[in-house]
Amino acid sequence: MMSSDTQQYKHYHDEAFEAKDLVETHFSHGQVPGIEQCVGFPLGVLHKWASKGVLKGSKLLDLSVGSSVFQLFPVVDIYKEIYMVEFTESNIDHLKLWLDKDEKATDWTFAAKRACQLEGNRQDWKVKEDQVRQAVQQVVKWENHHTTPIDPKLVPEVDCLLVMYILSVCKTKEEFKSCLKNAASRLKVEGQLVLFSPINMSYYKVGQQKFFALTMDEKTLQELVMSVGFIIEEYDLMKNAEKSDILDYSHVCCIRARLAPEA
Repeated sequence: MMSSDTQQYKHYHDEAFEAKDLVETHFSHGQVPGIEQCVGFPLGVLHKWASKGVLKGSKLLDLSVGSSVFQLFPVVDIYKEIYMVEFTESNIDHLKLWLDKDEKATDWTFAAKRACQLEGNRQDWKVKEDQVRQAVQQVVKWENHHTTPIDPKLVPEVDCLLVMYILSVCKTKEEFKSCLKNAASRLKVEGQLVLFSPINMSYYKVGQQKFFALTMDEKTLQELVMSVGFIIEEYDLMKNAEKSDILDYSHVCCIRARLAPEA
């Protein structure tokens, strides 16, 4: 049975919305409310793990919200082959604009510069962006109604699955678990999961419209990750320090996990 919030709010999978509005409302530049939690925190964590050498391999599957690319800047030096999967055609189309350097694309300069700053400005931010463009091998549609939502002919087995916020758009915990399990099917034996998720969130805005978010606490999130067959190796949390009316959440959390051999 769906909750009243599920019935009240719009849904990512079901409703048309402007792909550019989504990322520019929440992620793409320094004036966005809560940018340090939503973007700065993941960039810092990913940089830390990349620097420590705990992220392994050469192939990455990215399953992130909207047409986001900021999450790729800290890890592109490790993962030379990146496969991106998205749920909607409009978000895929907008992502491809950025990959093609189209002037209508979202400007991700803020995040690219931040990633370079974390690395000690070892390279120009434009070089960082071009690294990501060159690493992206495929942008693939998640076929939600198919038995195998990610076509294995398009996405090979990868070393790491990076999930940035997208599973919060699932309507139920069962759907969350199913999506994570399906994405994890592209992982190599003992491959890694890097997952970022809001805690205690119920909605986010795109334009003036409110969209549903699956509300979860820390314990529930960890249980869902482990139920798919992952062993959690590292967990971190950042409190929401800037309230706004464009979304509600108490914390942003990150999980680094390893797929158990028997999973």
